[in-house]
Amino acid sequence: MERILLNKKKEKVLAVMPISQYSMSSLFDRANFYGIFFFTKAQGSILLDGREVVLNQHSIFFYYPYQTIRLQGKFEGELIQFHPDFFCVDIHAKDVGCQGLLFNNFFNDASLMCSDNEFYDLKESSVSIQKELQHKRVGQLDMIASHLKMFLIQAVRIKKEKQQEEQHIYKDTRYHQIEVLLDTYYTSQSSPEFYIQQLEISQTTFNRLCKKYFQYPFITLLQLKRIASAKNKLFLTNLSIKDIAYQIGYNDPLYFSRVFKKHCGVSPIEFRKQLQDNRLI
Repeated sequence: MERILLNKKKEKVLAVMPISQYSMSSLFDRANFYGIFFFTKAQGSILLDGREVVLNQHSIFFYYPYQTIRLQGKFEGELIQFHPDFFCVDIHAKDVGCQGLLFNNFFNDASLMCSDNEFYDLKESSVSIQKELQHKRVGQLDMIASHLKMFLIQAVRIKKEKQQEEQHIYKDTRYHQIEVLLDTYYTSQSSPEFYIQQLEISQTTFNRLCKKYFQYPFITLLQLKRIASAKNKLFLTNLSIKDIAYQIGYNDPLYFSRVFKKHCGVSPIEFRKQLQDNRLI
């Protein structure tokens, strides 16, 4: 049974639903919502923007508005969806630190593989939210937002601890080198030759490494990195589409709009309208 939270305008801003009772298509009717899956059982994978992420039980998966998602396999668990005007990951980025780590993270996968204890500790936040949704009470919006924020902080801590444990594996590898180069130069360098020269490898090796580590060719990886930055600017600033395109490395705003729509399913203007202009609270 789906439990929902309405704002003062009687608009849905948050929903918690069991996965097993929903068709795969109806899970994603709310394209302009963030989403968090809690998989108590999982046999299969998720395709996120065309990239396959294999899932196991006791994993938690995060997705960003207008990311394309397809489930493949058998799953049981829960899904929490919430609108950015109820709790915006981008706005709370400094406090919570989950933007680019849990959400909108295509370098690493967008899932959090937990131990049994970690999973059930994190899932307590979902239980608390559902309890709060059972009855309308004073301060309900703030209370649920607090539970959500505490959950995200806990998840970030676990994710960072796991990354630190794995740091010795990635520190000196090509994986880490490509990630750092792209983080540093994605707005100014769009030619694969630049990255190839920095890495001192052949083009064939570079292409193979991008596919091996990130499941994308370089041009797609660069586009996704730029789009992730553009989404943040579209929601949090009043910059024109033209200025945003220039800031993230596109000399042609029309081409930027085509690339954005290709990956997000909507134009930059529509994305901003859905997430910023159409206020919910």
